[in-house]
Amino acid sequence: MAGRTKKGKFPEIKKSREGAFTKWAENNGFEDACSAASSVMKNKKKYSEKVMKMANYANNFGCKTK
Repeated sequence: MAGRTKKGKFPEIKKSREGAFTKWAENNGFEDACSAASSVMKNKKKYSEKVMKMANYANNFGCKTK
């Protein structure tokens, strides 16, 4: 089985939107963006689609432990 490859650019965040999820997380009482992202992904029905997209991005690209 061949490795999976994707075409196109890496999904970049607009400069005007940088920090938006972190700010949202802090305003909603979360410790940090990663804890907010995991909470949002566990309770998808509770949050808007926009917040879910930001949380998914944070989980995929910012909240990985090594």
